[in-house]
Parts: sequence; structure tokens; C-alpha cells
Amino acid sequence: MVVDENGFNQIDELIEKEKDRLRSAVKAKAIAFQNDTNTWHDNAAYDDALEKETGAIMEINRLIDIKNKIEIIHKHNDPTLIDIGDVITIEMNGDDVFDIILTGKYLANSKIGEITLNSPMGNAIYKKKIGDEVIIFTHNNTKQKIKILSFKNGD
Repeated sequence: MVVDENGFNQIDELIEKEKDRLRSAVKAKAIAFQNDTNTWHDNAAYDDALEKETGAIMEINRLIDIKNKIEIIHKHNDPTLIDIGDVITIEMNGDDVFDIILTGKYLANSKIGEITLNSPMGNAIYKKKIGDEVIIFTHNNTKQKIKILSFKNGD
């Protein structure tokens, strides 16, 4: 997995959110234990808190595993090649034309047209130039032909 510095920091933020969720679950578990005459047996509130605690621990471990495998990349210096932050106009399958933003984040904001470097499309168009064509396969194995029409260097 490749991300830029912002993507790396985004993973740290996600880990901190999960740590908060873990602390909340541990506290809820302790309260449930105390409120039910110091037992965990047949205690729905305790079971619920335990499930949340386990989920948070699993997510923290998953995120740490991802973080340990990350390669941090930086913007390259060739203005003729697509880079992180660029706004790219593409043609898909010879008919649909739209803009996307290539991001180095871990999680893209699809509502504003961001795609990550780790997506099939992001990976395929990174460091390409105007006029290049690439083929990708979507999650359901559908073949997509993408042509780079133009791009504007982003930040």
C-alpha cells in the first residue's frame, strides 16, 4: 500500500478513534459489571461492551498491520506526468468523460471525486501522461478502458 504523508496521518487518526472506542467499551464493561452485582454472567450490557471492546481491538490491530506495510511516497517533479493531488479528466470506455482527483490518502472522499493510489484506477493512471490509455478491471471483473484527456497539477 502506498500513501502520502496525509494518508499516513489519516491512519494514525483512525487508530486514535479506535483507541477512544476501546476506552469507552472498557469503561462500559466495568460499569455493567458493577451494576449487575459484580457478575458478567447473563449480563447483556457487559456482553455488548465486550463485543465493542473486541471489535475495537481487532480494528486497531488491522490498522497497525496496514501502517507497518505502508510505503510513503512524495510528489515527483515531472509536470508532464500525473501525480498525487492532480485533477484528471478521463474518458471511460469511449463515452463517459469526467474529472477525478488522485489522492495519496488512505481513504478517499468519493463525494468530491477522489480516488486513491491503491485503487485499480488510481494505480493505473499514476505517472501516466495526456493521451495514455489504460485498461483496468473493476471489483466485479468488468473491463474498463480509460483514456487520459487532460490534467491539472494539484497541490
